[in-house]
Amino acid sequence: MDIQFLKKVSLVKELSGTELNIFAAKLKTEKYREGDHLIKEDQESDKLFILYKGKINISKKMSLIDEQQQIDKTFITLSSGDHAFFGEIGLLGLHKRTATCIAKTDCTLFTIVHKDFLSVCKTNPEIGFKILLEISRKLSQLLEKTNEDVLKLTTALIYALKS
Repeated sequence: MDIQFLKKVSLVKELSGTELNIFAAKLKTEKYREGDHLIKEDQESDKLFILYKGKINISKKMSLIDEQQQIDKTFITLSSGDHAFFGEIGLLGLHKRTATCIAKTDCTLFTIVHKDFLSVCKTNPEIGFKILLEISRKLSQLLEKTNEDVLKLTTALIYALKS
């Protein structure tokens, strides 16, 4: 496990060296080939991912005007230099995924499932607290951005309907 890399990941930035080693011991290393699905939108999963090597695209289904056809729209590409984590809602338990993640290149990721995370939390509540606090921060930022986007889209729709 690359502890030096993990120290740069915001999910675990508040952990002490000892705490990081305890958490890292529960992480699994998974490899994906270019084009592989890591996550499929609307499928249930309880896994959190930390992108160690490679690039991934995150997309959502978009309905076209007739609502009969849907397309996947990539809204973000993450690379290992971002020190990114994703799938955080799954870490809280078995939930439907809100987006699709596909390997843009061959990738290596560190993963942890809900059961293993709970195990860490039970034996080391401080670790669980710090990680859940960081997940809360990320979800708050995402919610704030979503609210801004909804306001912009609503405003654009109002102008479009007036003309």
